Formats: sequence, C-alpha cells, structure tokens
Amino acid sequence: MKPAFAAALALALAQPAAGGAWLEQPGHGFAAASAAWRHSGRAVAYELGYYGAYGVTPKLTLGVDLNRNADVSGHALLFARLPLHTGERSRLAVETAAGGNHDRGLWQLMQRTTLSYGRGIETGRGSGWLAIDAAYELRNSGLDAIWKLDATLGLNRPGKAAPMLQAELSKPEGGQLTYALTSSLRYPLKQKRELIVGLEYRQAGQRSLGLKLGLWQKF
Repeated sequence: MKPAFAAALALALAQPAAGGAWLEQPGHGFAAASAAWRHSGRAVAYELGYYGAYGVTPKLTLGVDLNRNADVSGHALLFARLPLHTGERSRLAVETAAGGNHDRGLWQLMQRTTLSYGRGIETGRGSGWLAIDAAYELRNSGLDAIWKLDATLGLNRPGKAAPMLQAELSKPEGGQLTYALTSSLRYPLKQKRELIVGLEYRQAGQRSLGLKLGLWQKF
C-alpha cells in the first residue's frame, strides 16, 4: 500500500461522528441528540441539544444547531461548513451560522463563526481523532460577544466502548472565563448509532457536576 494512500485511509477511518473540520459526504449526514443534568449545591439544572448536518456537495455541509438550557436560555442556528485545507493527516474548515438566541423567552439575532482543525491519530490501541474548534459568537442582536475554544480527543474501537475527552472554554467580552471538562464513553448500537455517556465538571461562577447522555446517528 502506498504511504500517501495509507495516510488518507487512516484519516478517513479516524473521522469522528460529529462535524468539526470534517464535512459530511454528499447524500449522507449525521444527527445527535443530547441531554445534561447538572448539580450545584442544592440546585439542579438541565440542558437539551440537537445537532444535524447533511452533505450537499463535497465542499458544502449544511446543518442545524439547537440548544435549550432549562427555561432560561437557548439558541436555534442554521450553519454552512466549507473546507479550507484537506491534507493527508489534518484539515481545516470554516463554519458560519445564523439564527437567534433567547434569554427567558426573549428572542434576538445571533451569529457565529467557527474555525475548526481536525487531525486523525494512530495509537497502540487503534485510530482516533483530535478536533479543535475556535468560535466567535455575537448574541442579542450583536450586543454581546463570546469567544469559545473547544477540544475533543477520541479513540475508535469498532464494536466496543470507546473513550472520548472534551474540554470547553468560554469567555464573554468583559465577562468571566468559564470551562468544562467531560469524560465520556461511546457505546456502539445497531443501525450506525452510538450511545454517549459522560461525566462533566463545570466551573461557571460556581462549580457543578453533571451527567451527559447523547445519541449519535449516521445516515
């Protein structure tokens, strides 16, 4: 097998189930539903999310990103992802999204631009991937700006539970830095589905521990 072809094959096999720098193949897509319960002191909060992406052409993926944080806040966005660089082992992509966000039911315009880096990796236990996403959000009709940096490291173990580690940083302009660390396991199911079970530690003004559940579906 030629080295260049082997590297390209390894990168394809290492592709994560969810977006980032990877585009969906034309005519194929990915959907994810998630729920999180967080406990801080005596308070318990929940968060619901839905993400869907569909490959329109080899260089265009369209999708939707929905989020609801209890009855307090949330957003609904439509996005388009385009490739910037596709190498044998790493790639870059840019994503632009537009829609709305709400605070206690009051909806306003929201925009988001994301630069994503992805790299397939090989370990002694198989293939995996590294994804880094840097995003700039304008919420509340441009009045509030937020910088975000997310990183995901995952391993692939076909037919077996596979580990995944995620780190999230968020910094509003003029506000306090918040972060979250989540350790998860991906359990393979039938019909190209995966169950995600994770434990989250979050520091956002006060500390909280959470349980995160997700269902991934390729189609």
